[in-house]
Amino acid sequence: MFITPLKLIDRTIDHLEILAEVLTDEVNEPLNSELEAERKLCKETLLTIRVLLPKLKAVRCTPVAMTAAQPAHCPSCNEG
Repeated sequence: MFITPLKLIDRTIDHLEILAEVLTDEVNEPLNSELEAERKLCKETLLTIRVLLPKLKAVRCTPVAMTAAQPAHCPSCNEG
């Protein structure tokens, strides 16, 4: 399967937004002291996603992402 940089960025944004929703649900669950470490990890991951998403959305509009002249990269192949 070949993918362009723009499609890869869009797919990544979609997946991170879904993951953020899941993590938000986990963080908002009623407090269980046994899961406090996991809740903290979810919060830290959610914060990272919230920082990363605007950067990905910004790079989506750059010439690097819009370039169609570059050969598409196959993520399942070992070719570089």
